[in-house]
Amino acid sequence: MKTRILILALFAVILASCSKKDDSVTPTPPDSGTEVGFQQRTWDGQNRGDVFYEIFVRSFADGNGDGIGDFKGITEKLAYLHSLGISGIWLTPMNPSPSYHGYDVTDYKATNPQFGTMADFEALLAEAKRQNIKVIIDFVINHTSSQHPWFVDAKSSPTSAHRSWYLFAPTGSIQEWISSGKVPTVSTYNASEWHSNGDGYSYYNAFWDQMPDLNLANPDVVNAINDAAKFWLDKGVDGFRLDAVKHAWQDPKAADGYAFWKSFANTMKAYKPSVYLVGEVLDDAPVVAPYFGSLPALFNFKAYWKLTEFLNTTTYAKWYPKDFQDILNSYNGYSSTYTNATKLSNHDEDRVLSTLGSVMGRAKVAAAVLLTMPGQPYIYYGEEIGMKGLKASGDENVREPFLWMLGTDTYRTTWRTPTFSTNATVTPLAQQQGDATSIYAMYKKFLELRNTYPALASGTLAYGDIDSQPDNELVYYLRQKDGEKLLVMHNFGSTSKTVSLATIVKALNLSGIKAPVAQQGGAKVTLSGSTYTVTLPEYSSIVAEMN
Repeated sequence: MKTRILILALFAVILASCSKKDDSVTPTPPDSGTEVGFQQRTWDGQNRGDVFYEIFVRSFADGNGDGIGDFKGITEKLAYLHSLGISGIWLTPMNPSPSYHGYDVTDYKATNPQFGTMADFEALLAEAKRQNIKVIIDFVINHTSSQHPWFVDAKSSPTSAHRSWYLFAPTGSIQEWISSGKVPTVSTYNASEWHSNGDGYSYYNAFWDQMPDLNLANPDVVNAINDAAKFWLDKGVDGFRLDAVKHAWQDPKAADGYAFWKSFANTMKAYKPSVYLVGEVLDDAPVVAPYFGSLPALFNFKAYWKLTEFLNTTTYAKWYPKDFQDILNSYNGYSSTYTNATKLSNHDEDRVLSTLGSVMGRAKVAAAVLLTMPGQPYIYYGEEIGMKGLKASGDENVREPFLWMLGTDTYRTTWRTPTFSTNATVTPLAQQQGDATSIYAMYKKFLELRNTYPALASGTLAYGDIDSQPDNELVYYLRQKDGEKLLVMHNFGSTSKTVSLATIVKALNLSGIKAPVAQQGGAKVTLSGSTYTVTLPEYSSIVAEMN
């Protein structure tokens, strides 16, 4: 009898041992060969992911029925942006201007009457504050419009009060004037950058003869610019997107150019300590990096260029996390507190979906990467619904009206008849909101992730030994903060992939998986025996919480 009892007891111990839960998995693993359920924490509605949304004002939302986007339309759509998960908006130029795009300002202390009154703008600021959405505005100080009163006076006479506010030189002696330092911010003669004033003099314009460059070495100009910035800070804007930063001096590496922006940033911070400044230096990382010694935040163009390169030609896609970190390493030499403003396309570039060959799966992966990598992401209006556009036949093609709904779309602007983003090529927002497979649904899900998980919003980046990774199209990395660890995996390729999770766990020095959190494109984790396998269909992504 005792022997039988001992045998039964031993059998019970063996059974208990065999059925014991794997401590690296939460919740209890399902039966062998089954899909592991997703365990995403519920978003509490707080937009802590620090994601900004760029609005081309003329095209976003028409609030008064005149066909032109305006402050009223934006105000009425702030609730939508908050529900999407947006923390801040960037408004493209909203000052008076003779052009549709507004990058040639005629008055730095007024609003474009086509967009609304100053009272309308103040109402927008008030509602944004109520929705806890920051507002930054484009601040274009490299140049003005040729119709700005300053320039109208400057060009009127060599002895006018504002002549020295711009960069003039005798038409026949421009090179000599540059060489002798009489054109303070210009170091090299380029005939295409000079336009005759008709009085024996020419003036410098880096972009267009209707946008003459300001002389930012002139203290009177600097004082006027600072005064205009303080005017908007007093109104309640949270900061500025600084246009054409590297063009303030013709040589983007000029010490005086760096000094100018550092002085501007210090002046603004002294006036409003919480001011937010983000600069546009449209160039490769080595040119961008030194500006972090002057400005706290800059857009990361190189990361976007590499991303689209690897999605279109996947031969070296697996290297994306390292290439991204290499960019950050170049920044680290100039600042330890910089803000890396990440992005996909913007108002000056081909739309991301068009750049990616109109392959929706690629665009979804691009967005998933943007919203799971380090940085402060910026979303260009309409990217969340898959708007298209190529700028070869005009920049207007990447600035077309936002598509709100089918039928009577009262908010849709009509200032321009779209070529790329129409009802036939882009599903409007209202229709996508009811489709769980839409690109909008994907954006909303991954914005919720970033707003919920601190590791995605501000965690560190790790990616292991990429050399040893056999699949060139499989991109994975680890984000972690305060003990929270999230593994992110993407398939950049057009064929399905299956990988043993143990391989990646080992490569990243992890203990195991807690649970998959979210996916796009049909990615999943399955368990067979004690083996976890990740399946990634074409252009899919998955996020998993790890031990």
